Amino acid sequence: SSGINAEYGDDSSLCWVDRGVAAEEPHIVQLDSDELTELVKKTQKNLEIIEGDDDESNSDEEEVKEVEDEEDEFNMANYDNEDDTNGQKIFGAGLTGVTYFANPEDDPYITLPEIAREEDVNYGIKPTDNLICCAKLDGDMSNIEVHLWNAGDQDLYVHHDILLDKFPLSLEWLSFDVGDQEELEGDRVPGNYVALGCMSPQIEIWDLDIINTSEPVGFLGERIKQSKKKPKIGKKGHSDAVMCLSWNRQTQNVLASGSVDCSILLWDLETATAKDCLMHHTDKVQSICWHPAESSTLLTGGYDGTCQVVDCRTRNSKIWSLEGEVEQVLWEVTNPYSFIAATSQGNVVCMDMRQEKPLYTIAAHDSEVSGIALTKLVPGLLATCSADKAVKIWSIADNKPSCVASREFPEAGSLHCLTFCPDYPTMLAIGALTGGLLMWDIATNKEFRENFNYTLSGS
Repeated sequence: SSGINAEYGDDSSLCWVDRGVAAEEPHIVQLDSDELTELVKKTQKNLEIIEGDDDESNSDEEEVKEVEDEEDEFNMANYDNEDDTNGQKIFGAGLTGVTYFANPEDDPYITLPEIAREEDVNYGIKPTDNLICCAKLDGDMSNIEVHLWNAGDQDLYVHHDILLDKFPLSLEWLSFDVGDQEELEGDRVPGNYVALGCMSPQIEIWDLDIINTSEPVGFLGERIKQSKKKPKIGKKGHSDAVMCLSWNRQTQNVLASGSVDCSILLWDLETATAKDCLMHHTDKVQSICWHPAESSTLLTGGYDGTCQVVDCRTRNSKIWSLEGEVEQVLWEVTNPYSFIAATSQGNVVCMDMRQEKPLYTIAAHDSEVSGIALTKLVPGLLATCSADKAVKIWSIADNKPSCVASREFPEAGSLHCLTFCPDYPTMLAIGALTGGLLMWDIATNKEFRENFNYTLSGS
């Protein structure tokens, strides 16, 4: 593992896409040889810039220019003129050691070209399909895997993926069509996008309805780290890595981002500018979550061991101090005044923002609680996961928590996050260090069914 993983953890992030949102026939980009070559060159250059940032945090524009002016080590300029039939070696995040062939039929590992071409056009998505975006960092491999899952057919496979030249930390789905209204034809139409927070200060917006895309459809902030500078409103944005994102479903042009630079920026997606900067945490901001009904109320948690509820109109915040770092925060789905926080000490704490003391505290895991999940489809249901490789299912009805089921995932290495399907009440997607995406339908667990009076026919 790299030093990046040691500092921030081998992070993974998940987000679901609701049924009926994705385009039934996604747009497929056909990249020719020149475009692929240009993509390889750009990926290599961007990786060198990022690695330079990590080696020396005060990198400036002159250092970036030096990277751009380096000798063409891999002779990319003459790539198309080479007669080497053994293919071209590719280097960079997600591409290290891969050999690229301009003509796929020359690749000795592709033995069924006719079948491969038939699969290339099989990207149709049914209205009953869900998508699951999974950000992965596996050694030098960085990408977003977009899985397709169908509850009726129980199909699960990687529909397509997005190669990244940055190391991913967080994902957030949104439907807002990013960009200036003056540049759009007609009314702004809801789309199918995912926002990506990375080791770079820059946030990327990717269109999930485009296959083989090599470019985000939008950016928020600038790419180069500025560790000695404060985050700024406007176009510049964060000065360090973006650890968490939250899209405001009430005010849909607003996206919040939390960073290693201890700030939270509120972005206007119409203009791609940060309109406000909140600096109420004293350490890295680990988790943020907009209130589901109050559009100006933001829940935050950080390495400083505090949970805070912020009124973004006045910047006033109420603070609760917990033991350990705050790993994740979520609003309760049955009580608009309550929220749940997970900590590095293995605890889950439920707070009422009108009170000072917790409604309850659960000693949930032996290691940090790396993920918590609620679903409005099953009130009183809480799921937790941890680096101890366990997922636990809790009943939290009437603020009387009890563990009703537990499952170990020994093959996972450690578990980093989990989230319930928005359309199927008992399906959990789980992000793992080893293997990426794991799935568990908790309705198959007898103890869960008995405690929640849940029948398989009711799903």
